[in-house]
Amino acid sequence: MGLPPALLIAWIEELEQFGAARAPDQGIVMVGPMLIQHGTVEQQQRFLPKILSGEHVWCQGYSEPNSGSDLASLRTEAVQASDEKGAHFIVNGQKIWTTLAQDATCIFMLVRTDKHAKKQEGISFLLCELSTPGITIRPITTLAGEQEFCEVFFDNVRVPAENLVGRLHGGWTVAKALLGFERIFLGSPKQSQYALGQLARLAKSRHLETDPIFMQRYTALRLDVADLTAAYTAFADIVKQGNPLPASVSLLKIWASETYHRIGTLLAESCNELGAVAGDQLLDGQSFNALAPLFGSTSAMIYGGTNEIQRNILARQVLDLPA
Repeated sequence: MGLPPALLIAWIEELEQFGAARAPDQGIVMVGPMLIQHGTVEQQQRFLPKILSGEHVWCQGYSEPNSGSDLASLRTEAVQASDEKGAHFIVNGQKIWTTLAQDATCIFMLVRTDKHAKKQEGISFLLCELSTPGITIRPITTLAGEQEFCEVFFDNVRVPAENLVGRLHGGWTVAKALLGFERIFLGSPKQSQYALGQLARLAKSRHLETDPIFMQRYTALRLDVADLTAAYTAFADIVKQGNPLPASVSLLKIWASETYHRIGTLLAESCNELGAVAGDQLLDGQSFNALAPLFGSTSAMIYGGTNEIQRNILARQVLDLPA
């Protein structure tokens, strides 16, 4: 829609507040802001209109087998080449846990362009259309029975040199900027607020307001969500002012996912035996999906950089603790 940052954030907040499913919007919330900040004019003109129109749907090629949390140890390789059709990269390797790759048209990815440099210094950032010959996509069925993630294989895939974002071997800088955009949205309190509403509806249906242990846990969760909302508001104000997010945004991702997980745990426990059954279930005449928040929050503590990695970022870059 071409919205300014404040309205884009408001739009996503409203979707989350009502529990509405979000479209695959990594182009809007990740690739677009990244290209505005780091892309060439030609890249902006070529990719941004198709992101806004929905013609391009993007997925993220970061994680790899054996290097999910240690992102800098990635091994997918891109070798520079040139022929009569021009300069390009030849990409070989594998990505995994690639969200909704089966529905995407394009992928943004980190690749190793210098095997002899230090881990973070030999990485570049490439854009690639998934229709390119040599790409194979295999969906992965999750615990919830959904095909949300994929493996993506690259076998001598040709990527035009003009699809390099930033400088050669400078992909780590671009990747960090993009993860900052991602973490502000992963830190939204709306998921927790919606799940807390489901928990309140369950409490009313099952008359749990008279259970002092339940009410103690529920009240603590309400306070946690209030804290999360205040923290998110502060970081969102930074984005609305057009300023880069500090490394401390990692605490937002930790607090959001772990608060959501605590709510999901109490919701599943409070549904008794139905808390172990996936899908919509009738309980006291009302429909509940007891496991949805628990499933969603468990994966949220992993994607976007595991919470353990986020704590390392805070320790080193914010608190300046010794390694």
